[in-house]
Amino acid sequence: MDLAIDGGQTGLRLALATGGRIQEVYERPGLSYAEGSPVEAVLSRIGDGWGDLDTVCLGLTTILDDPEGLATRLLRTARRVMVTTDVVTSHAGAFSGGPGVVLAAGTGAIALGVSTDGGPGSRPAVVRQVDGWGFLYGDAGGGYWIGRRGLEAAARGFDGRAPGGPLTRRARDVFGDLAGLPARLYLSPDGVAQVAGFAVHVLELARDDLACDGTTCGALARDHPTRSDTARDDTARAIVGEAARELAATAAAAARAFPGDAEVPVAWTGRLLRDPALRAGFEAELADLLPRARLRPPAGDSLAGAALLAATEEPGLHGTMIRTVRR
Repeated sequence: MDLAIDGGQTGLRLALATGGRIQEVYERPGLSYAEGSPVEAVLSRIGDGWGDLDTVCLGLTTILDDPEGLATRLLRTARRVMVTTDVVTSHAGAFSGGPGVVLAAGTGAIALGVSTDGGPGSRPAVVRQVDGWGFLYGDAGGGYWIGRRGLEAAARGFDGRAPGGPLTRRARDVFGDLAGLPARLYLSPDGVAQVAGFAVHVLELARDDLACDGTTCGALARDHPTRSDTARDDTARAIVGEAARELAATAAAAARAFPGDAEVPVAWTGRLLRDPALRAGFEAELADLLPRARLRPPAGDSLAGAALLAATEEPGLHGTMIRTVRR
């Protein structure tokens, strides 16, 4: 039995798996740097009582303070420990271990492009990772990025630096008196997750009350210019439009892992692009930036990728991106 782990800032998922197939899934709170040692935070989420495991494979968004120490402690209950980032497990899950570009868009945003020369062992010819720089100065277009811009607009409306609008009212509904918001967010161990959670409201206020249905919501807005504030908010729509452009630029940059004349399989994972307006905007922007992109649904998500990698003795294309230790 293997233990697959997908650890992010909003939530951490664990799955017992056999032969790459997930059997049971468990949910845990997300990881926060405000807790102190990231390794201790990960170990506290994993807990005890898993029995004698064959492999533990961790795909984490968190920068570890002592990855060797984490692996050593997990070797007490597992024959092998594989430690990597969640974009690697997302890529493995999306393409079942094969080449392509995956955009992982959740609290953060990162893309990974992996091509192969088709030689013995299918070793990667080029690996290109784009963004994933974290909430302080990266993750453009991700959930935190969207939520932060929504709260910035809400604060402008609250201050009177701009007209108050739906984002200001929604922020008040979600967080209460906005005068107390700094204390709530800056002193909270899950402030990043709270800001990222506001992205849901930005996306909702950006949607027109007409379905996107394969067409960008921007086009629908042009066709129906009389929509009221109750149906959509122009500031929220601008934020979402910019997020779509940022995510497309990230995916297109990762496609440089492929030769200039080759078609590029592209998939996305994460909850953010389940929003129809953001996804439609992303797809339209990507088609302009990278006409050779071929969008396809992911075969699996990051947790499925961790389970798949745990089931393989030689992780193939992803081997150079995984720290592996054995008992």
